Amino acid sequence: MDQTPIGDKKRQRSRSSVVSQTTVHSLEHDILCFIFSFLDFFDLVRCSVVCKSWNSIVNKSKLLQLFCYKQQQMGFVGVSNRSSNSEESLKLYLEEIAMKHHRLALQEGVIHIDQWKGHSAGVDQCRMKMGLLLTGVGDKAMRLWSLESYKCLEEYSNPETTPIVDFDFDESKIVGLVGTRICIWRRNGTRSIFSSRESTFSKGLCMRYFDPEAVVGCEDGTARVFDMYSRKCSQIIRMHAGPIT
Repeated sequence: MDQTPIGDKKRQRSRSSVVSQTTVHSLEHDILCFIFSFLDFFDLVRCSVVCKSWNSIVNKSKLLQLFCYKQQQMGFVGVSNRSSNSEESLKLYLEEIAMKHHRLALQEGVIHIDQWKGHSAGVDQCRMKMGLLLTGVGDKAMRLWSLESYKCLEEYSNPETTPIVDFDFDESKIVGLVGTRICIWRRNGTRSIFSSRESTFSKGLCMRYFDPEAVVGCEDGTARVFDMYSRKCSQIIRMHAGPIT
């Protein structure tokens, strides 16, 4: 008998419904225990924090305790006089294993260091993201570097007499705090500067932005939120009695 389009659609719907209902939580306890038994210590710990059900499986299956016991037998960690079944002892074992693992990684790992002269004066700050490195402040100029070629891609100068205090960048712009002003350098070469209209602050000490807002930490203990495009101070938050750095 030939298959009808209606029959095909019903079978497709039934298959899709079965697939949509199959999740990681559908795996049985024994299957997950079997999978977890092949993991190393760090992967097992990561799995234990994925969700409550996985955490319960890892703890009830005693996989971490078994791992610690094997490490003791191999002499990787010291044997404590405390009961190996206690929760406190398990935490100490896990901490010791993690610390020794990190020490070995630092001692035996291959480290390659690249360095180059970026500015005539010392670099006070840098920001790294998207394979790029932004350096500057020391000589009042910021330079954007490629971390692959180590070449300077762009340079942004500060014509103000006040030095650059802080900065950050994204794909299209550099945002810097210059005294009581926020400067925006576009990656296409244009630059705009604005200072607060409704309120002024004597000294800005740090700055972070999340488009379209920039937050400036001030010497008077306030954090001032600015809209970078309307150039208005939208909020003043009293954070600390002392300066915000």
